[in-house]
Amino acid sequence: MKGTLWWLFLGLMFLIAIATRRGMLSVLILVLALAAGLSALWARYCLSKVTYKRLLANDHIGHGEEAVMTLEFVNAKPLPLAWLQVVDQFPRNLQLLTEQTRYTVSREYVFFSTMLALRWYERVTHTHRILGSQRGRYRLGPAQLISGDVFGFRQSRREDTEVEELVVYPKVVPVSALGLPSGRPIGEWLGPRRIIEDPLRFSAVREYVPGDNPRSIHWRATARTGALQTKVFEPSATRLIALVVDSQTTPQAYAYIPEHLELVATAAASLAIHALGERYAVGLWTNDIGPGGQGWTEVKPSRHPQQRSTLLTALAGLGPISGSTFMTVLRMMRRRLPYGATVIAITAMPDEAVYQALLALQEGGHPVQLYTVGDEPMQPPETLPSFHLGGRDVWQRLTTLELA
Repeated sequence: MKGTLWWLFLGLMFLIAIATRRGMLSVLILVLALAAGLSALWARYCLSKVTYKRLLANDHIGHGEEAVMTLEFVNAKPLPLAWLQVVDQFPRNLQLLTEQTRYTVSREYVFFSTMLALRWYERVTHTHRILGSQRGRYRLGPAQLISGDVFGFRQSRREDTEVEELVVYPKVVPVSALGLPSGRPIGEWLGPRRIIEDPLRFSAVREYVPGDNPRSIHWRATARTGALQTKVFEPSATRLIALVVDSQTTPQAYAYIPEHLELVATAAASLAIHALGERYAVGLWTNDIGPGGQGWTEVKPSRHPQQRSTLLTALAGLGPISGSTFMTVLRMMRRRLPYGATVIAITAMPDEAVYQALLALQEGGHPVQLYTVGDEPMQPPETLPSFHLGGRDVWQRLTTLELA
């Protein structure tokens, strides 16, 4: 019995014991009343000033690396806890290397439970190792704290809504492991930088000579001088790589081939890191659902040292459900494409519309390279430079590749 009925029962029994002059029964009832009172107070205040934290030594790790997670339990009050149970939500695709009680709750998450006792004003830490065996952006938490009195009569529960994120980068391999030459993995885009004119960097005006681009004629200067004048632009020595990645791997919107998606992510990550290492600015566009709910993800081109982490974080979250079509991303990206950028498209679902969009980019002066993923080679147009990366067999080979 609990609550009001229990106290009414004890009160009635105490009155009966007094009326019948049963001293031992009266003492027993008083002891029960004291225990019930302590149990109620303990259950009410047991979780007061109790905190629980997860501390990650590094919240971004490479594929196959380990992260250290420290769990901190603090009881900041004079009332000790005979027992405290913390049930924490943990992603299924992360491997907890330390033994812990775990049980399945959904397709994506498991719960693991920690049981301990805390003295007054005590702080206890438990250290766990997590293996990032599969790329992704993982949420750790929330957790539920459970405690109660020493007698086991009452329990209190409280949800701790604080969560942490652990990012596991895609596997990055040498471009030669993808079957590409390490010096120039996609033809000439890593060759010597060509000096080209940048139409956004207007510098001067001179007289028109045969062979000048008619689009560069300066009509105002022509009207003022009475002779054809043409614009002069400063040369641009900056080369830029625009990675365009398709997250869709099957014609069905809500189905996907895991090995193909992982190969797409690894190929994009490996090419991006290789290009950054060669001092090229790299940008990324995907049709994955963006952080704001939009139908694409965009990482603006840069060669800043932080760009490596930004690109790998975006590719870590590449999911199987696309927000927009690949064609939509190609059209959107083309409007934002800096002058002289090289376009690298990676897809497992190329079609005629994609081929035509890439050929249009190529005709517009952008070097284009198409990488396809699939168990069978694709047949893109001969005028479109392309390379077939392979399918399930290649991904299985890459998973066993040991990196230094």
